[in-house]
Amino acid sequence: MKPKISVIIPVYNVEKYIEKCLESLFNQTYENLELIIVNDCSTDESDKIIRKKIKDHKNVIYFSNKKNSGLAYTRNVGLEKATGDYIGYIDSDDYIPNNYYECLLNTLIKEKADIAICDINIVYEKEMQSQRVTCGAKNSKKIDFVNTGEVASACNKLFKRKNIEEYKFAVGKVNEDIAVVIPTIIKANKVVYNEDTYYNYVQRESSIQNSSFSEKRFDIFEGVAQTLERIKGVDNYEEYKNAIVYQQLILLFIYVIPKEQNFFKRVKWLKRFNELSKKYNIRQNHFFWNFLDRSGKKHKYYYKLLVKLNCNGLSFFTSLLISMHNTYKKLYIKPVIENNITINTLIELSKKQANMKEYQVSISVVVPNYNYERFMYQRLYSILNQQVKLNEIIILDDCSTDNSRELIDDIVNKLSKYIEIKKVYNEENSGSAFKQWQKGFELAKSDYVWIAEADDYCDKSFLKKITKPIIGNKNIIISYSDTAFIDAIGNIILKTIKPEIDIMKTGHWNQNYTNNGKDEFNNYTFLNCTIANVSSAIIKKGNYTKYFKLSSKYKQAGDWLLYSNIMQLGDISFYNKTLNYYRVHGNNVSSVTKKEAHIKEIKSIHDYYDKTYGLNKKQKKEIEKRYKFLKKVWNIDK
Repeated sequence: MKPKISVIIPVYNVEKYIEKCLESLFNQTYENLELIIVNDCSTDESDKIIRKKIKDHKNVIYFSNKKNSGLAYTRNVGLEKATGDYIGYIDSDDYIPNNYYECLLNTLIKEKADIAICDINIVYEKEMQSQRVTCGAKNSKKIDFVNTGEVASACNKLFKRKNIEEYKFAVGKVNEDIAVVIPTIIKANKVVYNEDTYYNYVQRESSIQNSSFSEKRFDIFEGVAQTLERIKGVDNYEEYKNAIVYQQLILLFIYVIPKEQNFFKRVKWLKRFNELSKKYNIRQNHFFWNFLDRSGKKHKYYYKLLVKLNCNGLSFFTSLLISMHNTYKKLYIKPVIENNITINTLIELSKKQANMKEYQVSISVVVPNYNYERFMYQRLYSILNQQVKLNEIIILDDCSTDNSRELIDDIVNKLSKYIEIKKVYNEENSGSAFKQWQKGFELAKSDYVWIAEADDYCDKSFLKKITKPIIGNKNIIISYSDTAFIDAIGNIILKTIKPEIDIMKTGHWNQNYTNNGKDEFNNYTFLNCTIANVSSAIIKKGNYTKYFKLSSKYKQAGDWLLYSNIMQLGDISFYNKTLNYYRVHGNNVSSVTKKEAHIKEIKSIHDYYDKTYGLNKKQKKEIEKRYKFLKKVWNIDK
């Protein structure tokens, strides 16, 4: 008989969410599930909804606490009632994919491990956006899991029962799971990562994590102290300690306390943080210094000074620095994205597109989407607002779990009266951006294809500027522009990509140019990816199936390989002003394992270049310099 999995679901006032949570559990492909639902004296309609939903399900144990006792107590009681061989936790406002527990258990059994971990998909309720947070990588070590922001969550994991039973969740405390989950991971014989599923974590405005800062937030120091006490004597203790302090305390200081708007309240919290953190010597934490090395120059200086001031007990001046930084962001870091766009705005732009004259360069716009409902209006606004006529727009959806498809249905239905626009939906998630890009090329009818990712944005002159050289040179196979990086809400965080791609400091991208593709590769692109973002380029229609398949083997550098192969077939042109805006969602895992995997991919691609195109001594010398640089800045040993 298959092992039993007990899933513990604490419930408190979640009438808006509990039905979706339970449906996701009832629809699991793994059948031997035991659901332990514990109602912590909800005062809304949660109990009524639960009783209605579970009446036809025999695998449910449902009971209520005698009095409201909090999440930690409720989880502890749930574990006492559980009879499964494996234990999972689901918060009652969250939900999971149908394959969730089958994937996690299969990975545990196959790898003979104690704990399986998967990614977290953060669903922002207010903003209708989701963001996939990577919580591991293949062959991750335990220190890599500990050095991630979501390590303390019990919900994106499946535990062998014997592992999770050792400690109780801290009753009455915020961050009650830190001293349970982290020691359990560190002491486990083996922890594995599953890349085939994920946990949907709903960010509610009313949740503890989104509430205003209070003294309760400092419970985290007790959690950290208890965690460190429980892992004393383990191998690599100091490294674990530094990772825990960085992830749980330093990032709280950098990102959470500054959100307090009241200046003097913020001084109070900063002073309290300084008192509690003194024993951890956070200025010497090497994970913090790695964070600084990954930050831009301005951010690096700001974070470094922020920590220095507060560690020296200058909480008033620390708060003043935060206020100055916030003012600077408001005055000088402006969102480039139009707000308040409606379907009527898109209809008007479609009518305008319909009345434009045929353009000398025919362009198909392909919009790949996965859970970017929030950005769909903005993306289409920037497409329809182009100064040239578009041949067609093709929206591809890769089984989004948000409301993207309902929105796309409405958009296509209303805009198709004026322009050539259609939707193509996958029946199951492809798991690869390159498969979607390939599909876009196969469906496109035009001479050039623009892969306009659904969360990116562009200037209204983008197509007109980058197609100008094509009008006089039909041999151009790729034309692209400079790119800026924007954050999740559209603030510019990097104005130009040119310093990042011009590693050899050639000045090549300081002017517009058209170059032979082979020459471009031999002098520049052999070393690193020089096209920062697919949305910044249009590519001549062609059969690139073999290149898409080859690129799909890579998780982090496949686009570089794709561009390099395609540019061999013609000329390439560049416009040296920022016209494309690439959205960076952040929160990607920065573990040594992932960096090592990235370098391994880069080396594999360089081997391919050498075998396919031949690399000379000068190129190989530059490549070795690049490896040394990456290992140094990423703090990777031999």
